[in-house]
Amino acid sequence: MKIADELKGKEVVNEQGDKIGEISDVDWNPKSNMIETIIVTEGGATAKIGVGKKREISFNNVKTIGEKVLLKGKGMM
Repeated sequence: MKIADELKGKEVVNEQGDKIGEISDVDWNPKSNMIETIIVTEGGATAKIGVGKKREISFNNVKTIGEKVLLKGKGMM
């Protein structure tokens, strides 16, 4: 899926500018044709190789997508 490939590796930050991690995967619902959750791997350099704590964040918590993915508020799940 093209959108998943474009999102993978993007840095995720909250509205305060705190880095949450990097997108390692997305959960896409084929029925609605929409992303439901993003899988964020925490841990700086370890996130690039898929090691680190993983968090599932509802796509409803995404405020904007650009060079970085900005979450609403503090980016809590």
